[in-house]
Amino acid sequence: MRILIANDDGYLSPGLYLLYEAVKGLGDVVITSTEFPRSASGREITFGRPLRFTETSFMGYKVYVTDGSPIDALHLAIEVLNFNPDIVLSGVNVGDNLSLQHIFYSGTIAVAIEAALMGIPAIAFSADVREFSEFDDPDLRSIVKSVAIKIVRYVIERGMPDGVDVLSVNIPKSSNFRKCVKVVKAARVRWRAAYRPGTDPRGRRYYWLYGVPAKANEDTDVSAFESGCVTVTPLSIDLNVSSAVIESMRDLEKELTL
Repeated sequence: MRILIANDDGYLSPGLYLLYEAVKGLGDVVITSTEFPRSASGREITFGRPLRFTETSFMGYKVYVTDGSPIDALHLAIEVLNFNPDIVLSGVNVGDNLSLQHIFYSGTIAVAIEAALMGIPAIAFSADVREFSEFDDPDLRSIVKSVAIKIVRYVIERGMPDGVDVLSVNIPKSSNFRKCVKVVKAARVRWRAAYRPGTDPRGRRYYWLYGVPAKANEDTDVSAFESGCVTVTPLSIDLNVSSAVIESMRDLEKELTL
């Protein structure tokens, strides 16, 4: 079993190596990451400049590091190292990735989606932490390891369920965890954008983004997570509408005839 682990928080994140510790006994594991944190980078890939990709050691772990994006790291590990993974794991992310809003922003989930586009099963892991130091919590580490090994074994043994390309797993902090796991759909939004204005030392106006929480519907990842559960959200990367919808729009072809 060949397992590739990547993230979007950079190679200094303990979450990367926590995920390695959870699955290292399952096969040949390679770790790749970015030089600096690239959170909320989404599906960014580098076209306009050459990339560095070097082997280094951190905390006693071998890791391959790029100065590009998380998706660059994925492709470099596969193409440069000639490492063809049977499964790709992304994370453990600093901060949750709940709702479709976060799913589209997230560099962590972007790695999993890119793997799925190549036909590789992929799982993204995110945790309710804000600082690297919070990964030192032994209770959180235990929860992450237990969840990760069980869900990875599930996918290895059974494959992805029909119609599922990616699993997005969100893990609450240990103090909020109620020992429950829910398989749920993603809420539409997590927060709405709001900006706090200010003035920099040179007298120029700026606007600093902060989020105003949105109310989540029941039976969604946000609702279950806020209730203290680990959430597992199955995702399909096929954004196409149904054939019936396409057929219903044939009149648009006539309207746009040149």
